[in-house]
Amino acid sequence: MRTETSKSKKNSGSPVVVFVDVDNTLVKGASIYMFAVEAWKSGFIRWHHVIPALFHQRSFIKQGETTKRVKSTRERAQALAAGHSLADFVQVGESAWRRSIAPKVFPDVLNELRNHMEAGRQVWLLTASPQALSAIIARDLRLSGALGTTLEIHDGRFTGEIEGELLHGPIKAEAARALAESLQADLSQCFAYSDSVADVPLLELVGNPVAVNPDPGLLALATERGWPIMWPEGTGRHEKSRTKKGREKR
Repeated sequence: MRTETSKSKKNSGSPVVVFVDVDNTLVKGASIYMFAVEAWKSGFIRWHHVIPALFHQRSFIKQGETTKRVKSTRERAQALAAGHSLADFVQVGESAWRRSIAPKVFPDVLNELRNHMEAGRQVWLLTASPQALSAIIARDLRLSGALGTTLEIHDGRFTGEIEGELLHGPIKAEAARALAESLQADLSQCFAYSDSVADVPLLELVGNPVAVNPDPGLLALATERGWPIMWPEGTGRHEKSRTKKGREKR
């Protein structure tokens, strides 16, 4: 892994929160697509749900996030959950985490987060993926918690609709601000890790933004602003193409 870092500010006494995106930042790929494959294997959904998931997963790893892909993620999560109980969703989520998602966690990124926790900082996942799935990831990695997209439940089953807004872009930044306020954390001392230019509102919110495996748009911006850039092991083959595209955007 090649990492460009700068020294962080010392803790002033208030809590320090580390906000971490999941897909292509902590985990290689999109967690909801890995969930889709496991859901099919478990009989939770049918094969026709999985084919587009596999296609988008491959594109997401290579190119990063796009508006079309975000819309697909939202629709995929809604379609996968509709009509099922929370208990069933969690059961599939547990299997997806163990079999597919956990093996794709970037070890060097996880090590960075563990260093934060050893320093007494709170580490929270902030993701557009469903809350029930992100909570499993945070629990098993022994992180402080997770904030994800909330899927609507009626009479014990998912309706196929989202409760509130997809946790993405400016909405993610709003959620981070609200969490920081509830914990009385000083945002100028906090950290944020993301791969996507869509998360610039979140990265600008904190005093210590870090671009991880950045898409071309974020790479160009992080380079221009001198933000630390991390290339986790396993993303090297995408670094060259993303760097080239990032330079073209400048």
